[in-house]
Amino acid sequence: MKRSPNPAKESFLNNLPTISIDAHAHHFSDSLSFSLRYFESSQPAGQDFDAWSHPQLVKLLNKLKFYCANTVEHWKHERAGRLAILEVYNDFPRNSGFTHPKFVPVDVLWARFRLEQSVRLCGFLLPDDKVAQHGLRKNVFYIVFLDLNHKFYITEDS
Repeated sequence: MKRSPNPAKESFLNNLPTISIDAHAHHFSDSLSFSLRYFESSQPAGQDFDAWSHPQLVKLLNKLKFYCANTVEHWKHERAGRLAILEVYNDFPRNSGFTHPKFVPVDVLWARFRLEQSVRLCGFLLPDDKVAQHGLRKNVFYIVFLDLNHKFYITEDS
């Protein structure tokens, strides 16, 4: 007895995922990830998420998604005009509208992502030696501050 085609069943089966973790392992180890574990919104120079408009938050999330498609090393070398997309300062900037939060370790690598014009996403990376020593995940950017007005690293141009 021949069964008649079942379009719903065929559609369901055709849409099941078939890609394994093994085939995508490099994405899990190399791609940039973001963490909000050290997010701080109480400093006057920064903002909390509710201070950003809906369009600003949508832009932020789209940028995060875009940045996650590559590695930290990639973004260090990628430029928007003359500025690096990801600038690693190492130490907390001396000329900053922010202060180093007490709950952020002293030996992190402070950095910022340039989102657009004067908008920055400020935070840190872990040094390679600490990642290796403690078996930590590399390519994680820990977001500490939202900076709408370029106050994290104040330059003459800001």
